[in-house]
Amino acid sequence: MVVKKVFSSAIEQGCKVKMIYQKKDQVVARIVSPRHFKGDLVVCYDHFRRAQRNYKLANVLAAELVGGGNDNY
Repeated sequence: MVVKKVFSSAIEQGCKVKMIYQKKDQVVARIVSPRHFKGDLVVCYDHFRRAQRNYKLANVLAAELVGGGNDNY
């Protein structure tokens, strides 16, 4: 899965990810800082919600690396 590779790279490099996510009947864009995988979920810090969130990889429609460096919260 290409999306999982993007998140894996972001975790290794300390980068953010811009993703398009299917949320019930909505499609939303989010900037997240992925932390680790938990089964079929990716655990991220969501910069819009300003909180940790879990996202189902199957619901991520697109993902790309953005920025770099580790974020401090």
